[in-house]
Amino acid sequence: MNGKDRIDVLIVGAGPAGIAAGIGARRAGAERVVVAERDWDLGGILQQCIHPGFGLRTFKEELTGPEYMHRFVQQAREAGVEFLTNTMVFRMDPDGGLWTMNRERGIERLTAGAVVLAMGCRERPLGAIRVPGTRPAGIYTAGTAQRFVNMEGGMPGRRAVILGSGDIGLIMARRMVWEGASVEGVYEVMSWAGGLRRNIAQCLDDYGIPFHLETTVTRVHGHDRLEGVTVAKVDERRAPIPDTERFVPCDTLLLAVGLIPENELSRMAGLAIHPVTGGPVVNDLLQTSRPSVFAAGNVSIVYDLVDNVSDEGLRAGENAARYARGELSAARAIPVRGGENVRLFLPQCVTGETDVTIYMRVTHPIEGACQVTAEPGLFSRRLRYARPGEMCEAHIEAQRVRAANPEEIVVDVQPA
Repeated sequence: MNGKDRIDVLIVGAGPAGIAAGIGARRAGAERVVVAERDWDLGGILQQCIHPGFGLRTFKEELTGPEYMHRFVQQAREAGVEFLTNTMVFRMDPDGGLWTMNRERGIERLTAGAVVLAMGCRERPLGAIRVPGTRPAGIYTAGTAQRFVNMEGGMPGRRAVILGSGDIGLIMARRMVWEGASVEGVYEVMSWAGGLRRNIAQCLDDYGIPFHLETTVTRVHGHDRLEGVTVAKVDERRAPIPDTERFVPCDTLLLAVGLIPENELSRMAGLAIHPVTGGPVVNDLLQTSRPSVFAAGNVSIVYDLVDNVSDEGLRAGENAARYARGELSAARAIPVRGGENVRLFLPQCVTGETDVTIYMRVTHPIEGACQVTAEPGLFSRRLRYARPGEMCEAHIEAQRVRAANPEEIVVDVQPA
């Protein structure tokens, strides 16, 4: 590719958000849409998610991850989206220019009328949670183990402990059992599960895998190969309680201790980063603090469902195409704020140009009837419960925002 060729919309990442953004941009009239992907194949993390459960909302049937992505890739190719695989985007300039590296083409600087960031997220490693001990073989993030088993045909070990109850960890607990391994237990430092309720039921309960809340790994044992871990109960400050420690023999430790938006490129470009989500601050049009740069999917906030990621990618692509044609106005941005029981939310500001869904996670679970609200008087809905592992939503109509003309929008979830 000649770096001087005109690109209307340039997208970083060919996972669910990036491919959907390509489709959205082409549908909105962008003539040339290019997706840069560092992997040799398309699909992102869903390439390794061979379990079913995808597509129920988007395609009205249950699909595996590869099946779900195959349909989107096919739509993107039919729409005329161009893909650059084996292409690493290693730098983003403040003006939106992207530096890429590819074995055949070398180093190029690409520019476009608009850019969509769709790099997804990464897993927190063991070093991020400061567990003392050695670092022997046998310690993996859950996603790395998933790729190892599902795509490389290997097994990380035969006797596993899982730290954290994120969805990938729960799914890998079941997968390890399917492959003949034993799972000694899943240990979660919080007093609630980090993953979806259905994954607790289908991946742990159905297989009799022990689930320990308010418990964490305090030490790793072994030199060349993991020999076991020490676990302990924690107090209200999440500090280990000494007299509760016990040794659990294992040869594998899988980490499901949270996901972090990939934000290196966002920081390079000087985009505003939200201090809690760790991703770019975006408005309801999915524009970042630099109007020509959009962000979609898990690069902004980590979602529960791939359907939400794909929906957001489509909207980001559509709006990026509009921006590239000079059709987006500089509308007023109304800040969104989380209430007493909301920690994570997106978008962080609303223009009032379009209907918007504000996604949020509660700080503390409510195991009973509760009310999701967006004030002043923009939305109210009753739920049966609210948990940090499952997103709540507030659907706000643009006309209500324009009529109320608020100084800010406050979202919260409180007992009913």
